Amino acid sequence: MNRTTLVWAAALGVAFNQIVFAADTATISFDTYSGYFVSNKFEPDAKESFVVISSQGQFDQVFGVAFVMQDRSHRLPKEAFKSNLVVAVIKRGNAFCEYKVENVTVEKGVIQLRYTVTSRATPETTFACPLIVSVPRGEYKGVVFIDGASR
Repeated sequence: MNRTTLVWAAALGVAFNQIVFAADTATISFDTYSGYFVSNKFEPDAKESFVVISSQGQFDQVFGVAFVMQDRSHRLPKEAFKSNLVVAVIKRGNAFCEYKVENVTVEKGVIQLRYTVTSRATPETTFACPLIVSVPRGEYKGVVFIDGASR
């Protein structure tokens, strides 16, 4: 199943700045993060959510830190939002999802996040599984989330 979702920055009220694009399509750097849970107050009835976050305050309204013993999770640096934005996918339901980012590009000012999802059915348990990715701040028009070959 191939699913593409477009989130426009203007609709989210997110301000983007700092990068000017020289080419029509460019690969941009990104980092992924783990060790967070999705707040049960953030879109609790949505099957999936697509989010663009530009501040720590916004991030904290969507995600919380999941503390477990011997935790080695890769978390956002303290000053991450000074030079980065976070784009996130959240899938909810009776499956545990694992994500793999294929690449992140910018085409005509639109970020394209390509990823795949592998899910494992959990009939007795409900999960909210996030993919959390940071990208450099820039003058973006929107974000396209491209779910490649989900399994």
